[in-house]
Amino acid sequence: MTGALIPFLSLLTMLAVLIFALVSKARVEERRHDPNAPKSTLARDGKYGGVAFLKPLAERQRHRLLR
Repeated sequence: MTGALIPFLSLLTMLAVLIFALVSKARVEERRHDPNAPKSTLARDGKYGGVAFLKPLAERQRHRLLR
């Protein structure tokens, strides 16, 4: 009994993960093509200019002054 149960459960889990991945991909693609979707905070053209928080403070302040 358990010899058939483990492969069945593993295949069922892989199927669930595959469906979750496909749904997530479709949602990401839909959002990517939406011009009204807010930009990610990590996007270079987003609200914070990418990963600017990783730059030294003096460089961030200089970048603000140049804008």
